[in-house]
Formats: sequence, structure tokens, C-alpha cells
Amino acid sequence: MVNAQIKKNMNNSFVFPSRFLGLNMACKEQIALEQRFTTNKFEPQPDGKLRWKVKSSGQNYELTIEQIVGFYLSRLRTFYETAGVVSKDVVISIPSYASNVERQALLDASEIAGFKCLRIINESTAICLNYGFFRKGDLDENQARTVAFVDFGHSKTTVTIASFVKAKCKILCHHSDRNLGGRDFDF
Repeated sequence: MVNAQIKKNMNNSFVFPSRFLGLNMACKEQIALEQRFTTNKFEPQPDGKLRWKVKSSGQNYELTIEQIVGFYLSRLRTFYETAGVVSKDVVISIPSYASNVERQALLDASEIAGFKCLRIINESTAICLNYGFFRKGDLDENQARTVAFVDFGHSKTTVTIASFVKAKCKILCHHSDRNLGGRDFDF
């Protein structure tokens, strides 16, 4: 149903808005790459930031990417509250290549959504912590297990190699390519 809604209203639908977090007009090369994959129109502001013009319920809006991501996060909050999970505290993951500006934009978006972001962690760290938590019964206390995690996603590829013992995780190596994913192969 969501895809049908997007197809009906492409110019006012946002797909993967996090790709624009922290970008401004000084990021011309990255913006040019992202424009190949989006139908949304944006305009630069005098301060160099980007604003998207959208129409919703007959009204025109100009939104920053932080507001758009904040809306997505508030929809997630609504989803979880409906399921009986109520909390204003969150930990959010972000790709490891994200700059401080991108991380701050995500913090701003979580504030717009009404969340208190306790921490922003790298996605690869979250994956390793998840593995260590759910595999702790399989891990030895002294003999380290080395595991490679490959995250080949829609718009990026990340490889992380980590070492695990029963109560500890150590990331040995990590590399990301922000612009190599499934969409790039399709393009």
C-alpha cells in the first residue's frame, strides 16, 4: 500500500531522506549523485541549506530534511505506542561514514519527533553488538571468534570485521562506500 501511495504522489513522497541529512549546497557532488535517485524538488536557501517544497492536504510546505526525517521518526513513535511500547528515549544508528554535521542533523530530527536521543551509534557497531548479544552462549571466554559482516544495502556497502569473546566485542576493521549499493547497480 505504501508503494502505491508513493507512485500516486511521487513529487510529495520522500524515499530514503536520510541520504540528504547534513547536506548543503557546498556538497554539490553528493547532491548531484542523490538527485539521480529522487523525484523531490528542493531549493537552496540563502544560508546554503536545502528546503523541499511539498503539497499535503491542499497546503504548500517548505521543509528541511531534519523536519522530514523527524516526521518519519514520529510515525515510528506512533507505531510503537499503538503496540504498547511507550518511551521518549531512543538510541539511533547512523552509517559510520556520517560526518558530525550529519549526526547533528539526525539529533535535530529526533528532537523534532519528540524523542530524547540518548546516543547515536554507528550501524556497524549496532550490528556487532546485536550479534554478540544473541550469540553470547556460543562464544568462548578466552578463544576469540572473528566474524565479517557485509551490509550491502540500497545505497551503500559496509564491511566490518569484529572479534568476539563471551563478554567483549572488538571491531578490527571497518570500511564503507557511501555510494555503492543496489540502486547504483540498477542505475
